[in-house]
Amino acid sequence: MVENHPDIQRELGPDGVEHTYVGGTLAFRMFFMFAAAYILSYGFRVINAVIAQPLVDELHLSSTQLGLLASAYFLAFAVMQLPLGVMLDRYGPRRVESALMVLAAAGALMFSMSHSFLNLWLARALIGIGASACLMAAVKAYSLYFRPHMQASLSSWMLMAGSVGAISVTTPVEALLPTLGWRGVFAGTAVLCLVASALLWFALPALFKPQKSQNLSEMVNGYKAIFKHRHFWRMAPLATINQGGFMAFNALWIGPWFTRVEGLSNRAAAQNMFWISVVLMLGYMLVGVATRRISKAGGDEDRVMLVGMGMSMLLFLWQIIHGPQAGLWAWLANAFFSASSIMTYSICNKPFPRHLTGRSSTALNLMIFVGAFGIQWGIGAGIDLFLAGGFDYQEAMRATLLVLLICQFASWVWFVRPGRQISHL
Repeated sequence: MVENHPDIQRELGPDGVEHTYVGGTLAFRMFFMFAAAYILSYGFRVINAVIAQPLVDELHLSSTQLGLLASAYFLAFAVMQLPLGVMLDRYGPRRVESALMVLAAAGALMFSMSHSFLNLWLARALIGIGASACLMAAVKAYSLYFRPHMQASLSSWMLMAGSVGAISVTTPVEALLPTLGWRGVFAGTAVLCLVASALLWFALPALFKPQKSQNLSEMVNGYKAIFKHRHFWRMAPLATINQGGFMAFNALWIGPWFTRVEGLSNRAAAQNMFWISVVLMLGYMLVGVATRRISKAGGDEDRVMLVGMGMSMLLFLWQIIHGPQAGLWAWLANAFFSASSIMTYSICNKPFPRHLTGRSSTALNLMIFVGAFGIQWGIGAGIDLFLAGGFDYQEAMRATLLVLLICQFASWVWFVRPGRQISHL
């Protein structure tokens, strides 16, 4: 049935290798299925910013503990990236993501039933393992089945879908907390994860044939070429500190910023996060349009990312200086320019052949989520450290974020230094 599907085209590439491309309704269905799973993944990532205060009230957590609990998701994500790359290149994105989403469901159910910090941490880590393939499986599928000029746009549109996940856990979740509580919310997401897993397995054709020409040891060795490539190490610090830092702050600490630095209620903070997610989604959409046009015209799409990140850092500095007077508009502008960070994936993949794109993407994702884990925990530890030094909470958070900004600027300078030409593997 797959062989005769009207939306599937098979063509010989210039390398003599047959490539499979999808179009029509199948292309839309493939994007929708992977995007639906990623919506859940992104929702899990940022939900702790909304439920932070109820968790602190119930479990009496310090800032360090709150950061560690939230960052368990990022740590599990990071640990999974290298084996995930091998699994994606060997077994294909549909099989891998469908199986892992079952683990995400188990983790969400465990989180809803936990009453101790340790059990909550383990449950959040299991969610991270289960959701670890949601973006990378999509990136792999798109690199296999969509034409090259679509890659940057598809990545941006996936992040738009992720923003839908962020939007869904801001005002809507805050509104559900009085009736369902955070436990009921997580029980509901467990069901949604199982639905997403079933859709991936049953609603998409089995296009990918498991790769048996290489054994696992040989596939793992493919990482050596990636980690030895100088382009990877030019990109990695930028993605780790800038993109990882943005993820870490917006997945947790933006909630305490609004409630404890600006003095807003939990409901008002959730509403602000809702609008930030909307603007972020708009930014991802525009980045996708811009990069597609620039790429087709033969331009340097890297500049979109560099200008966007540069503007984001300038705004971040302005926000740190002005603190509670920065206002929502500054956060909206920051989110808009930060959307350019999604381009790190497509830019990182440029020197690597198609059969390594799963591993090159997950190698970079490893760095990003290690950064997100360390930064999210580190912000909490930094706040506690400055509090112990006599700072009030507002001053402690602003001082901690200034340290983060200095590191982000250093990684940006590292990437833009002369000699950015890419040598293909």
